[in-house]
Amino acid sequence: MFDLIDECGEDLKSLGYEETMHGKFSLRVGKIDVDSNEKSKRTGFDRGTYIIYNCPLLHGYGQQCFDYVCQQICKGLRLLKRKNNLTKSSRILVVGLGNPAILADSIGPKVLDRMDLEVFKKPLRIFKFAPNIFVNTGINSFDAVNMLAIWLDVDAVCIIDALGTDSPSRLTTSIQINDVGMTPASAVNNLGNKLCEDSLGVPCISIGVPTMLLAGKVSPEFPEKLILTPKDIHSEINNLSKIISQAISLTM
Repeated sequence: MFDLIDECGEDLKSLGYEETMHGKFSLRVGKIDVDSNEKSKRTGFDRGTYIIYNCPLLHGYGQQCFDYVCQQICKGLRLLKRKNNLTKSSRILVVGLGNPAILADSIGPKVLDRMDLEVFKKPLRIFKFAPNIFVNTGINSFDAVNMLAIWLDVDAVCIIDALGTDSPSRLTTSIQINDVGMTPASAVNNLGNKLCEDSLGVPCISIGVPTMLLAGKVSPEFPEKLILTPKDIHSEINNLSKIISQAISLTM
């Protein structure tokens, strides 16, 4: 199972993938429009726009690097908003998927923790919600998000979650955004209902960070279902939650 489109095994350049090299912090930004059924079939990803930020030096240069990567993510989020006809007055539900009790799966809730809402400013148009996971609540994430999206009458849903990767070097150093949506727990193959425009009735912009690697991908000697994470996962999740929460606040 792969969550990053540039790990799908296809020659993405032949499908229109473009990558921009940035001089600062070795940042590479890739973009591909999966705009046909053929591209969707070849990549294994649904139709939509995917933007991938790869920054191997992300956690080594401090606030200056965080601010620069945040600026680039803002550009991508604004592009996706324009594409989906979202404006400054659009009502948006920001959803942080994942288990807050497990660091590698906590990026969604931690991003929400860093987001400040002007709850006494009317009309309120940004809402945030962390559904936790089914085994902790008995409530399916899709059902909870769908109910809130209808009740709040939002124009879009923004979803943040942890992803899986096949490459140790991608752990916590890549960020993928798209306007396709996201399937809760896809990184560990615990597939539920997908949060997307078809299922929720509104555009869905997702932000994912690879924080988990199935050990079997590294060596057949490891148990297949063993999940590996970076040794500095605590500080790296804090860095990423700071970057992503700021990007959402600046663009949504």
